[in-house]
Amino acid sequence: MNPWTLESLPTGKQARTLLMKKLILCDFDGTISLRDMGYVLINQFTSGNWETIDQDFREGKIGSKEAYSQIAKILTGDETTVLHFVKEHSDIDPSFPIFHQYCREKGVDIKIVSDGLDFYIRKILEIHHLSEIPYYANCTHFLDGKRMEISFPHSEEECGLCGTCKKKLIQIHRKEYDSIIFVGNGLSDRCAAQEADFVFAKDSLYTYCTEQGVTCHFFKDFLEILGYLQKQFRGDY
Repeated sequence: MNPWTLESLPTGKQARTLLMKKLILCDFDGTISLRDMGYVLINQFTSGNWETIDQDFREGKIGSKEAYSQIAKILTGDETTVLHFVKEHSDIDPSFPIFHQYCREKGVDIKIVSDGLDFYIRKILEIHHLSEIPYYANCTHFLDGKRMEISFPHSEEECGLCGTCKKKLIQIHRKEYDSIIFVGNGLSDRCAAQEADFVFAKDSLYTYCTEQGVTCHFFKDFLEILGYLQKQFRGDY
């Protein structure tokens, strides 16, 4: 990881060059979405004891890929009912649309990298008129009746812990961008934080980065990240 700090960011011609090809990869649950929608849905639509599976995940006994595979067996709910529930719980950081609009104006790309489920990300982006944002997530298929199936097109075979390997996605995008900023808050963001050029972190990810010596900047909401970008474009850094 390139150990940038807000005080030591490139300036002048070098900074302008980086700004030309900058990508922001952003976590979704608890970062863009105010709630962890995965947990909200699991709590509402499981027919078994998902807490034991979650405990094994948080204790590091299993990865999120295995956790989702187990949870899929106890998930219930038809597509119409589940999507209606998502709509009723679709709050996002109110400053994110403003942040996204500024990035569009300045040519900074934003893509979502999530270890959550694609159907609720797609629905929430649609509700908030943000459907143009590309996203990577675990795929959910609604089967006959009230069953769901989860697949993992963005996992990393060598590791196999996370359903969506955010570190791998950063590495893939290196071919297209000079600078990659990562924004996140939780367990599935740790490897990505070590791989990105600059990190905005909150909640448990900020604690992890601090303890592990991973350079990052704490953020409360996307207005703070917007302020950072505005200063960069003004040449204040």
